[in-house]
Amino acid sequence: MMNTRNRTGGLLLVAALAGTAVGCSSDEKPQDPAAAVQPYKPQASKTWGGVAISLPVDSYTVTAQEREALSQAVATLAGDCMKKYGFDWPAPLPPTPRNLNSNARLYGVTDLESVAAFGYHPPLPKGMTARQAEQATVKQRAHYANVSPAAMTLYKGDGPSSVNGKSVPEGGCLGETRRKVGLGDVAGLDATFNKVNLQASKQAGNDPRVSTLDQRWSACMKESGYHYTDPLAAAGDPAWSAGEGGDGSKDSDAAGTPKPREITVASTDVKCKQKVDYVRVHSSIEAEHQNKLIEKNVTALSAARDTWKSALAKANELLTNRG
Repeated sequence: MMNTRNRTGGLLLVAALAGTAVGCSSDEKPQDPAAAVQPYKPQASKTWGGVAISLPVDSYTVTAQEREALSQAVATLAGDCMKKYGFDWPAPLPPTPRNLNSNARLYGVTDLESVAAFGYHPPLPKGMTARQAEQATVKQRAHYANVSPAAMTLYKGDGPSSVNGKSVPEGGCLGETRRKVGLGDVAGLDATFNKVNLQASKQAGNDPRVSTLDQRWSACMKESGYHYTDPLAAAGDPAWSAGEGGDGSKDSDAAGTPKPREITVASTDVKCKQKVDYVRVHSSIEAEHQNKLIEKNVTALSAARDTWKSALAKANELLTNRG
């Protein structure tokens, strides 16, 4: 089933080659009481993916566009490292169009236009047909299909300590390139961000005000004959995913194309959110919890943000100065 709640801090590089470590300690003392906490600024603007949700902790990481640029730069520079060992490494593909804005599905679907076409499924990028999206996915998957096992282990650094008579750097060419741009501890940076992000999400989920909000939304759904405890339960209904339990084959075909019932439920879901002002209220409550946690972790968060920004600048500098 689709993951409707995007709660990761955003690892860069090829997803299959990176991991995330999340810290969950909640008893830290304030690191810098005098440091300013970023205020919460609700945004009512909309994109194809739904209501644009901006939360305080988002300002302590790089944007999705910056992560993409950094990912492309590191992959290119790591390719230069691979050549020194006699291996070719595929140049990164151009970024694919995004079908959802940042935080778009934190609280499930929010956009009537997209659910009318896609139900609970992620919408296609605007202007892209299903055929084009399928072709882009196939191209992405095939991009590294012909990379030899020896090249892959050199890239990741989990193979021999030397290749063609040359010592392999710790973490392979990927690890070496990360260190060159100042990203030696990617997992640590993401853990700093995720710690606040995930804890605040959990605290908001346990907040009585959110429980009341869920009850109001649930009551609205019941008026139309749909029984879900909260929006993520509706989005995660196995009926929307063929072959994944329940009677999913009745509500979406083998390709995952939504059928009328899914679209109807998703549309009712969005209308009930609008009726109870779900996104604004929930995000405001979550922002309160984030700000309290930011006060305790602001020094570490600021340092992580500065590291991301510095790495992006360094990567661009190295790309500019490539021989």
